[in-house]
Amino acid sequence: MSKIAIRDLLWFYIFLFLVGCKETPTVKSGAITNSHWQQVYQDVPYLQDYSIKYYLTLSQNSMKLSSISLNRDRQIRILSDKGVLVPDNGRLFYSGKLISDISYAPLLSKKITAIGTYKNQTFYLDDKQLFSNAWAGKIQIEHGLPKACLFAGGKDFHFLISDGEKLLYVDQEGTKLWSGIFKGAKQIRYLESKNSFLLVSPETVAEFTPGQSIKELYKGQGITCATSFDSGEKIVIGTTNGYFFLPAKTLITKVPCPDITDMKEIDGQLWFSSNMGAYRLNTDGKYSYYAGERWLPDDSVITIEKGPDSSILVLTEKGLAQICYKEMTLEDKAMFFEKQVREKNIRYGLNSSASKLPTGYSSAQVANQPSDNLWTGMYLASQLFRYKVTGSESARENAYEAFEAMERMFTVTGIQGLFARSYERDYKVETTKVKGWQEKELLSGSPSTLWLPANDHHNWTWRSAVSSDQTVGQIFALTMILKLSDDKQWKARALKCLDNLMGYIVKNNLYIIDVDGKPTLWGKWNPDYVNKFPTNVGDRRLNSSNIIAFLQTAYKFTGKEIYKNKALELMDKYGYLENLTRPISQLGPSKANKISEVLSQEWNHSDDEMYFLAYWGLYPYAFTPELKEKYRAAIHDHWNSERPEKDALWNFTYAMTGAKEFDLDQSIWFLKTYPLDLRNWGMQNSNRKDIEILPKNFRGQTTQDLLPLGEIPLFRHNGQIFTLDSEGDGKTLISAGDTWLLPYWMGRYLGFISAPIQKNNNQRQIIDGQF
Repeated sequence: MSKIAIRDLLWFYIFLFLVGCKETPTVKSGAITNSHWQQVYQDVPYLQDYSIKYYLTLSQNSMKLSSISLNRDRQIRILSDKGVLVPDNGRLFYSGKLISDISYAPLLSKKITAIGTYKNQTFYLDDKQLFSNAWAGKIQIEHGLPKACLFAGGKDFHFLISDGEKLLYVDQEGTKLWSGIFKGAKQIRYLESKNSFLLVSPETVAEFTPGQSIKELYKGQGITCATSFDSGEKIVIGTTNGYFFLPAKTLITKVPCPDITDMKEIDGQLWFSSNMGAYRLNTDGKYSYYAGERWLPDDSVITIEKGPDSSILVLTEKGLAQICYKEMTLEDKAMFFEKQVREKNIRYGLNSSASKLPTGYSSAQVANQPSDNLWTGMYLASQLFRYKVTGSESARENAYEAFEAMERMFTVTGIQGLFARSYERDYKVETTKVKGWQEKELLSGSPSTLWLPANDHHNWTWRSAVSSDQTVGQIFALTMILKLSDDKQWKARALKCLDNLMGYIVKNNLYIIDVDGKPTLWGKWNPDYVNKFPTNVGDRRLNSSNIIAFLQTAYKFTGKEIYKNKALELMDKYGYLENLTRPISQLGPSKANKISEVLSQEWNHSDDEMYFLAYWGLYPYAFTPELKEKYRAAIHDHWNSERPEKDALWNFTYAMTGAKEFDLDQSIWFLKTYPLDLRNWGMQNSNRKDIEILPKNFRGQTTQDLLPLGEIPLFRHNGQIFTLDSEGDGKTLISAGDTWLLPYWMGRYLGFISAPIQKNNNQRQIIDGQF
């Protein structure tokens, strides 16, 4: 290669590098513009998966489903032992049902034994004929096999038909071209690349090529299915204990479920049916797993077929799932969640989980919850980030409504600086704690709360016993208002709440004193409490980090020296700086005393949420550059231990410190694989054979690599993301306001995610919560 060619090639690679690392094209006023050469994710459309489910009704529960056909008019038909069914009226979140197909009256009396798709049209097999309603109904082949139950279409309207033993090869006129025997036949597949047919029995896989005899390809036990793969270049055989390719015959058992019931190549990808769900082989050798009612009516999968609009049809014993792949940007996903939160998760302006969902999903009951302050504070911040990035008036109104709800947490108590855990209209009053509540609090980790008459309205009550995580939620929200809001009245009201809260804590010797005159279970930052923990107990580090962040934030916005002096006193006299900068690797179990033992049995992921939200007051408002650098190092140490979780909220918060490497790719993966369906469906992964379970460990990490979020139980930032199994019935709905919208809009605000880049400038709309 000439020097000129080498030079030109070098400049070409430099150009590609610059394009790949270019900054966000435009940002609204108020959003942070990245420093030069900062990596930015370009928000181009990607494929988001979700499922539409169709169930057999109670009266149909005894039906046995067997096969699917999709024709060119996008009509889906399903064969049962009681006739042909069609899916009816299903959407995301709104499950449909399977009903009788009455489109062709003559079919209702026929004993259909198989259906399939050939030339993009549906064919039917009964005890007399193989026929289709396409082509003016002219294709009607008399086969003479009373027990015919299998067929496949080949070249030029030639068909191979079987009754499980006899084989008949005919043309569309019914002319018999060949006949033979293949005992135990349970599946026939046409191999277009070879113009031949795969024959499958429990002990044999063979190939029939027109004009030739049957050729045995493999003989063994436990065969369940076979299909072609890689455009017909390979034959793959499924068994009750994995699968293998011919001619290698190396059995692959490290799959989600090795008890395979069917396989199919769809658009170049190999799909598997199993008794534990459906899965797809990816190019990296891993599997995408679809199981549980987030995806399927049940996990006993019969077969899989290609569906309309590049979807996948999964037939199970209890119904049909259509796994859809919608092209959308991250902002499209955000708008989907924005609408859902407003419709299903808002109570008096508070952001909460929907605690009761009807079957139809049209309404949702949102009850008071222990973490109303925390979830609402996180949602409020997401809307402020959104407002600063987009200028959306709706986002501003959402944030203001959330602030009013959080502000009322202070006014309902009637005690300046003390805020409520929650409040409710016409709720019962409970003013006496049960006997032995202190011991129960300690052992359970849950505070014993009271419901007390509200200070502002006679028919309202408020919930007592606020905790440290609620305090983090309040201060995070107030900080964001003071930092991001352009409304002077908002800021003045937020400043009053912040000053009253921190004044109350400082006045009460760094405790939150409840209505009974005693500190709440977790509202404690006093050195006598914090430093009684051994240095390896996480609460010593956490509480030190949080209270310093609180005091710095209060000083930043009030200018009152009492907050600065108290923070310096804690760091200089009581070792809080040493506490909060202690390496995460030094934390672990302790049996020094009862409370230490309870709090250090395993890593508490609620602590992570409290740490990272409070970092927004710890790092930016450090009193000196030297402290700021120490904080940065401590935050990096914590973030580094959390990297296996790939949590976008942790990553973007760490990036706020100016970090250049903060796992942007993993953050985008987190946002993309987070499921659209946030109902509490049960999930099972611990019995999968494609993952290796790690030995029990302090952090509770179950697998080396995190599974995609669509495959695991619902995750909130205070939860254990490596949890593999959960129970659930889909009757509750967590909010995307804190789980997804906060990290997404934070990433947008910080400039790490671009504005959406639409293909062909197409605009997408989300109507009634649907696509």
